Amino acid sequence: MTTPESAQELLAFHKGLVSISCITENESPCTQYLHSHLTKLGYTVELQTISPGRENVLAYLGKGRNPRVLFNTHIDVVPPYIEYREDEENVYGRGSSDAKGCMAAQVQAVEELRREGLVKEGDVGFLFVVGEEVDHIGMVKANDLGLTPDYLIVGEPTESRLALGHKGVLRLNISIEGKAAHSGYPELGVSANDKMIDLLYKLKSLKLPEDPYFGKTTMNIGTIQGGLAANIVPAFSKTGISFRIATSTKEVLDLVEQVIPHELQIKDKISIERVTCWERVRCHSVPGFETFVANYFTDIPSFTSAKHSLLYGPGSILCAHAPHEYISKKELIAAVGSYKDIVLKLFAESQ
Repeated sequence: MTTPESAQELLAFHKGLVSISCITENESPCTQYLHSHLTKLGYTVELQTISPGRENVLAYLGKGRNPRVLFNTHIDVVPPYIEYREDEENVYGRGSSDAKGCMAAQVQAVEELRREGLVKEGDVGFLFVVGEEVDHIGMVKANDLGLTPDYLIVGEPTESRLALGHKGVLRLNISIEGKAAHSGYPELGVSANDKMIDLLYKLKSLKLPEDPYFGKTTMNIGTIQGGLAANIVPAFSKTGISFRIATSTKEVLDLVEQVIPHELQIKDKISIERVTCWERVRCHSVPGFETFVANYFTDIPSFTSAKHSLLYGPGSILCAHAPHEYISKKELIAAVGSYKDIVLKLFAESQ
């Protein structure tokens, strides 16, 4: 049971985290705060440089550098930065839910387990990484640390439910080259936008694959850019598309290939850039928690050496990137007990 004193420690730490702007590629201020805070709590702390001014944080008890349970979440947040504020029930601000709530609750959970004498050197540690919101580079580089945990507990806002897995993701940038002309004489040009509209209609008409465990594959046309002015036949058109994949990336890529075969790409001067391509993930679970399958993507498949991965955290993904991002103080405090429960159940099952 989290005491009032422990709850205040949690909320103060969470406030410190959310009060720091750490948009992707500018994570260093938060990294330094974490380094200082965890060092004061008595952890051994290492910084792994990803690029100048960007570092992952690895923290552990004593010399137990390769703990059997490794807590993880991401340091970076999406833009724009939104300042910390609170009322009686909630904390607001960028990262309050995604994912500083998870980070604060994870640290507080281990602190309580330490005070209760339930963890020792080699049992548990933290891996906090940069770049999750863009390219997962922090988690990819973390593979170089030589860590082989039995369990990786990844913190993302799951509404305090254990995720049984999450969908894969495929992101494509499609560009079409046309020929500019005066809009009064469209027959002298080739409209790249017209071709793009036809192509997107065909993609939207696809019957995307489904899976009884992961649900439906979905497609989002996120960005469209084309042309220079209304009175010019557009010479270029670009779009960015994201698929949330319930089956396999190959199955979806094969469907895209049916709509845009290689011969058509050459004929209509279409180029396809594969930006991101990750498969779906199944997660480990423990009894006593509500479960679901997440439609969003995480760092889990980027880290290849954990025997089992779990996905859990306070807060909701539905407000995570929104102007009103927030987390309930009650849920944040309750997550400390839930993380402790998960760790102890993992210890029990691995004996």
